[in-house]
Amino acid sequence: ITEPAILASILRHDPSSLPNLKWCQSTFAGVDTIFDAGLRMPLPFRMTRFAGTFGQPIAEWCLARIIAQERRFDITARDQEEKNWRGGGALVTDYRYLNDLTIVILGGCGDIGQHIARSAKHGFGMKTIAYSRTSREKGQIPDGIDESTDDLIRALKEADYLVSVLPSTKETKDFLSEGVLSAAGKENGGKCPVFLNVGRGDVINEASLVGALENGFISAAILDVFSTEPLPLNSTLWDREDVIISPHVSGITQGRDVPKLFLKNLELYISGEDLNYTVDWNKGY
Repeated sequence: ITEPAILASILRHDPSSLPNLKWCQSTFAGVDTIFDAGLRMPLPFRMTRFAGTFGQPIAEWCLARIIAQERRFDITARDQEEKNWRGGGALVTDYRYLNDLTIVILGGCGDIGQHIARSAKHGFGMKTIAYSRTSREKGQIPDGIDESTDDLIRALKEADYLVSVLPSTKETKDFLSEGVLSAAGKENGGKCPVFLNVGRGDVINEASLVGALENGFISAAILDVFSTEPLPLNSTLWDREDVIISPHVSGITQGRDVPKLFLKNLELYISGEDLNYTVDWNKGY
């Protein structure tokens, strides 16, 4: 049992240093550090991700951020500091009902995406759309998701809130960079959504994100993940009023959950069955 970065460091130093390793249980959901280590794939052992427990806390984080954005809790907090009753005026009083809004989840048919969709749908009545590379037929769509689509442009145009839960792979790096988000702008038939990222930061580079904000493709960015963490002090994101920065805390590995998953997988390993959350060395996650 270890962190992917530790395993990557060992194998990068000497790829033959663990000849008897048959299976490794990661304590992280993401394993991109393994794939970014320059190792020859596929590796000669199985690896399982720490997953199945992040959906609930990340869903809570996303819905809390959405509510705070719509009801402008930041403005009322400022008004309190300034002892100014309703100083925020229309910024506080002109809010939208969540059950009138659509949330689009990029990578939304996985465990985390499903938790976000169920919370948004069943808790607040939001319309939920899941984008993935392969759309699902109606009978195969998970609970809480109204629609599944593989049409990215359509998904971007439908969104009031756009949430990325995409992992870091060769296919998803810069997936939203270079003007892709322009489809979400009002001039192009979109709704100028708020963008939330709880997946991986390299889905869009900083220049493209800032460009999307300045060109009105998205109205705000609520970010829990970044290409470089900690976020460098010279990043322009720190000073933008339309950006909220969170230090990768939407879903934290809780120590009490690691043994549960490991022991379950250990039972499966001993019995020769397929392990839960096995990394696909060919897909990159």
